[in-house]
Amino acid sequence: MYTIAAAAAYQSANRVISSAGSSNADLGARSEVEQLKGRIERQNLLIQTMLMILLEKKVLHEDEFKEWLNYVDELDGVRDGKLREDKKPLACSQCGRNSPKGSAKCIYCGSEFETDFLYQRPQE
Repeated sequence: MYTIAAAAAYQSANRVISSAGSSNADLGARSEVEQLKGRIERQNLLIQTMLMILLEKKVLHEDEFKEWLNYVDELDGVRDGKLREDKKPLACSQCGRNSPKGSAKCIYCGSEFETDFLYQRPQE
């Protein structure tokens, strides 16, 4: 089961490989593309395996997984089968300074950022 983004990246990588010439730059790009394809395929294998285990052990029902998938897909504001990283910095509620998005703590004062959205269930 490929995600839409992974499938698009895989197809794009195949186009790059098939259209690449034989110069050293092309060979370097081919190598990089092959490495990326391998990483995507490995991630797909791991994700599919985890999903199958969760469904088989009845930890998760397929309908519940689909609800969560839609919920996470919409976290970036667009339901498009992709989750784009928000690059806006995080403003610390304690010192007011900005830290890079994805930081667990403020890089200036060390205060932890709230991560409530990670534990919210999809609206029914």
